[in-house]
Amino acid sequence: MAEKKEGEAAKEGAPAAGKKKNPKVVMLAGVGALVLALAGGGAWFFLKPKPDAPATTEDGKEAPKKDEKKEEKKVPFFVEFEPFTVNLKDPDRFLQIKITFQVKTAEAAEQLKDLMPIVRSAVIPVLAAQELGTITTKEGKDKMCEQVVAATNESLATTPAADQVVAALITHMIIQ
Repeated sequence: MAEKKEGEAAKEGAPAAGKKKNPKVVMLAGVGALVLALAGGGAWFFLKPKPDAPATTEDGKEAPKKDEKKEEKKVPFFVEFEPFTVNLKDPDRFLQIKITFQVKTAEAAEQLKDLMPIVRSAVIPVLAAQELGTITTKEGKDKMCEQVVAATNESLATTPAADQVVAALITHMIIQ
């Protein structure tokens, strides 16, 4: 009777222990996986951005091209001046300040070093015109630096370093 039950189970399609899978199913699964892999690779190949193709933004419009020159990070160039000591507009007050100028190019930095007497002559009157109450605030210092840059660029207008000074940075300041 046990033999009958095993035979009946085999006839009903129940898998017997140790029986191999159908080769057609294995082949179809392999072909399906291959098709999916090829579809994914094809999609990646055709949808990746081309190096010479214009980039697009999220809304599908063409993104602006960046200049190769602009992509290079520009290193700032600095020229450190000796400290300035001037009498302030207020009586019995003086200012000792050390300024470092930021310029656009290395050539301008070298030219600014060569033209230091001209620059110092233009900056001293700007510093001497400052009032104590003004330059003790952040806004006052910022305004003074803007005035120093303007005076410096004006004094260099007829030289090769014209309009090359970008900023005047205060690196040391004492008011007495």
